[in-house]
Amino acid sequence: MRPLRAMLLLVALTVATGAEAGRLAEVIFRPGAFAATGEVTCYAHRREGPEVRGLQLVPEGALLVSPVASAEGPRLALVQRVDGRDQPVASFSAAGGDPVLLWFLENTVRSMATITEGSPFYIRNRMREALGAAGLAEAEGPVTAELRPFAEDPKRAAMGAFAGLVLRITVDPSAPVPIRALEADTTAAGGIYRETLTLEAP
Repeated sequence: MRPLRAMLLLVALTVATGAEAGRLAEVIFRPGAFAATGEVTCYAHRREGPEVRGLQLVPEGALLVSPVASAEGPRLALVQRVDGRDQPVASFSAAGGDPVLLWFLENTVRSMATITEGSPFYIRNRMREALGAAGLAEAEGPVTAELRPFAEDPKRAAMGAFAGLVLRITVDPSAPVPIRALEADTTAAGGIYRETLTLEAP
């Protein structure tokens, strides 16, 4: 999935160069995520929204992250499960950090572009900037960061309820799998698009 890899590269460059890099990105993209598990990790996935052409609603699905050995070294394979069918997404180096958030954000980008008929490139860049600059409170155990990537966007008038999009990212900095839950939500702004990804207990 080229857009997913493009977003991964953009965020990785932001974090690596320290350009407005916040603690949230540092936690998510630290090397070795999933390394201590050695097992398949499952996130419950849901997508609610309007019935528009090109938008796949997901009443009940899953994202599976599997460690895979390869000639290039350990990798993480992402598979989306929808209606009981597994759809391979992509694989990433296990040394490169956690790709789950990027998969989720790319879903949000494509959903928003489909619903608003906006540019996915513009939306993706605003998401990347918001993530790269996000901070994270010090806490024992899980903590949630809230991002509003379009709160002051000059094009927000054309975005409908997505102008008030809230991204909630719950992480546990001390856990081998840092991302615990993700949410993209327009309901407070009068929209009906909402997407969630929630880590399931092993």
